[in-house]
Amino acid sequence: MPFIQAEDRNQINLLPNSLEDFVSEENPVRVIDAYVDSLNLEELGFKIYSGKNAGQKPYRREDLLKLYIYCYMNRIRSSRMMEIEATRNIEVMWLISKITPDHGTLSAFMKNNKGAIKQLFKEFTLMLKGFGLIDGQLIAIDGTKIKASSAKNKHFNENIIKKKLDYYESKIENYISDFLNTTENDDMKQKITEKIECYQERIKQLNNIKEDLKDKGIKQVCLTDPDAKSMKNNGKFEVCYNMQAAVDSKHKLFVDYDVVNDVNDQGQLSNMVDKAKQVLKEEEITVLADTGYYNMSEIIDAFDERTEILVKVKKEKRKSLKMVLIKQTFNMIVLMIFIRVHWAMF
Repeated sequence: MPFIQAEDRNQINLLPNSLEDFVSEENPVRVIDAYVDSLNLEELGFKIYSGKNAGQKPYRREDLLKLYIYCYMNRIRSSRMMEIEATRNIEVMWLISKITPDHGTLSAFMKNNKGAIKQLFKEFTLMLKGFGLIDGQLIAIDGTKIKASSAKNKHFNENIIKKKLDYYESKIENYISDFLNTTENDDMKQKITEKIECYQERIKQLNNIKEDLKDKGIKQVCLTDPDAKSMKNNGKFEVCYNMQAAVDSKHKLFVDYDVVNDVNDQGQLSNMVDKAKQVLKEEEITVLADTGYYNMSEIIDAFDERTEILVKVKKEKRKSLKMVLIKQTFNMIVLMIFIRVHWAMF
């Protein structure tokens, strides 16, 4: 036959294959298994169940954490997708010994252990530092916009509310005009009445949102992601989060991160430098940042005797600094001429 023959799926083997046969010795999944088994999850803050309570037996926290880390490494965020992976992925079956937790269990695990998972990532960074993979001499800080899980029509600010109110009011006027011109068709009148009531309800909702913005003293709100804001991302405005990262130069590994809703990076330099210092402890570090972080008050807050801050100056600031230097140089030349003339007179 000219083709490679596949194995018959109904073939029964005398010695069946085990899951161990499908996971190579160099597979990264073995690292996850060994790492989680070496942890004391209770000390890290994970909620550990004794198993003495009545009802269904709980899953081991270690197994759920292994599944979470594996899916995190493979860009799987949804608890429903994690549930599916546990039933079809050979590596996952090997890692968690073929247990099949449902999405509700996985979601509750992540929700109840947020602080512990953050602490785990910090401990992992310290372990990498102990292995010499992070030296902490040169740290780069930068931010990137992460699009929120929000529909465009769920974000409101004063301008958007005004445009929608004007649009709804114009639609109501048009429907009222149609209603007055419709004299005999009762079904059409009923449909027009329902449309008018629908737009009136939308106007009421928008006015409530407008009052809520005024009461809270904020300029915008996203109904599905209250912490997200409209930011410029890839040349257009989108509802996003601002993800900050501090990265070590040796192997480009993350030192720490933070997710904020500042529309720019100007107020995040000292925050990220402090986070890097918490990981790197007493070591002297040099921090690099682009012009988006140029904020003199932030630079002053971040700078100390063991921290060197290198931030690219903005163009307009560079021009002003150049003018100051020219002015200082001119004043110095005038002073030197004055001193020489004054000295020659004596």
